[in-house]
Amino acid sequence: MANKANEFNKYIEQDGRLNFKGAPDEIFIEAFKKIKLFSKPLSEHTVKAYNEDVDSFMDFILNKEVLLSEVNVITIQEYQVHLANNFATRSAARKLGILKRLVSFGYLTKFYSFSMLEYIDTPRNVKFLTSDTTGTGKSERRKLDVEKALVIIEALENVVITKKKYRDVLILRNKLIGFILLTTGLRASEVVKLRWSDIVIQHDRKNDISHFSLEFSGKGAKTRRVPLNEKVVDALYVYRRTLCVTYPAYSDDFRGDERPIFISTTRTDSRSDMPQMSYDALYKLIKKAVTLASANKKISPHWFRHTFVTQLLEQDVPLAIVKDLAGHSDIATTNLYIESMNDNVVNREYSKVDFGI
Repeated sequence: MANKANEFNKYIEQDGRLNFKGAPDEIFIEAFKKIKLFSKPLSEHTVKAYNEDVDSFMDFILNKEVLLSEVNVITIQEYQVHLANNFATRSAARKLGILKRLVSFGYLTKFYSFSMLEYIDTPRNVKFLTSDTTGTGKSERRKLDVEKALVIIEALENVVITKKKYRDVLILRNKLIGFILLTTGLRASEVVKLRWSDIVIQHDRKNDISHFSLEFSGKGAKTRRVPLNEKVVDALYVYRRTLCVTYPAYSDDFRGDERPIFISTTRTDSRSDMPQMSYDALYKLIKKAVTLASANKKISPHWFRHTFVTQLLEQDVPLAIVKDLAGHSDIATTNLYIESMNDNVVNREYSKVDFGI
């Protein structure tokens, strides 16, 4: 271990940056795996998949009798053709995702003299992460930072213009919707279907604290549990209390209440006093808030979901946990988000690697 650590140490410059220019292929690959791929806790399945993806590229260039350090644009293009002809779209997308990370890491650490990222086609699977926000037909990342998301959430309160008795209810409802979208990553279709009975409270007797979460049936009828932020819990209680004041049919105790959390005051429904808010209503609500916030007009409820997943990954939440919280059926989908993250985190991640010295 010590000898291997010393080998890595040779490639650290005085300013702390990595410089793998001229390094043997095996040294670079080991550093890439430790720093970029496996610096965070991952499931056995993910580790196996990542190793297979790296091996796939290494086997390809070996058959071409090309060293890793000799990889060029032609090699990249040939590999993409190879993947398209021999792998399913999702598998090819994941393998190209790993290749992008390898090439990016190689350029940042001077293993490669120029960036080849632009020559790696965006896999069709990651289309859901992009949107034509320019009107030119060119796609860019669906990037909504937390600061802008909070501005939109604040604008949600200002969308309410009615002076009727349920004005306060709608203001609190809208704010809560924004918090839920941002901090749980729920799909808009899942948000509108939430029931008060979906709120789960677990009491930690040892620390005398209660933990709140949402347990619901998500996409594909799969049950999912997502923790609730403390601020969201406070907003929930304030919203519920306001409902009680406005509508006598409600009580402070929401346990077992099968009625929808997010109600509509514009619809009438003979089956319930307060009908469920529709997906279309939520979508239009977000779009109105986006306009008030002078934000990118293409922003939709789903952009909050991308922000949620990206925030978890950037704050080192293990990939397997992010997958479960987001309700992704395949960890490859979660992995695609990593490709959209800033490669400037390389040095930060490197500082966490323990070489035993």
